[in-house]
Amino acid sequence: MQSATIQANFVVAIAFLGAFAIQFIVIMPLELTLTNENTTFASLLFLPHAVRVVAAWLLGPKSLFGIIPAGLAVTFFTETPSTDGHELLLKLAASVYASSSAVLAFEFMKFCRIDVYPKDGVSIDWRTVFFAGVFASIINSVGSTWLKHQRFESSEVMEVISRFIIGDTMGLFLGLLTLMISMRYLRTKLRVHD
Repeated sequence: MQSATIQANFVVAIAFLGAFAIQFIVIMPLELTLTNENTTFASLLFLPHAVRVVAAWLLGPKSLFGIIPAGLAVTFFTETPSTDGHELLLKLAASVYASSSAVLAFEFMKFCRIDVYPKDGVSIDWRTVFFAGVFASIINSVGSTWLKHQRFESSEVMEVISRFIIGDTMGLFLGLLTLMISMRYLRTKLRVHD
């Protein structure tokens, strides 16, 4: 792996861990206070999904070298220890699956001849990136719900899937909006200095 890719994946892993830190320290307690609902399964504003999508968009499948280890680290630190090997395997599988959801979405879209990956000289189509992120959320929500189905009642499945999609989409929207504003600000600053 090239040095630039290793550095990019290090930045991705740090951003992913940082997004999870904000999730656990700020968003989850605030959401619990406002809604009185357990947000362990799916938050209504899930920022790490934005990091997954932006990393997959910029790095493609190589982003998995940063996202998967960071996702596994979060799983080990946040999940209650289990003596049941099957349960631990399901938790790890759910983590790897969720970490891979954005790459799966981008690669499937590319297979369908909708190449969303950035290209030199082509302006960014934020709507298509957002659509890919929502598609990644659907992939994530269905698979993760199936892998975690023993944690909740079968009558709650649609609610959990809906919360996954809403949380991922809201986190993605906020993340992409922040990225767009930051890029516009940087372009303006660079023009002023030229």
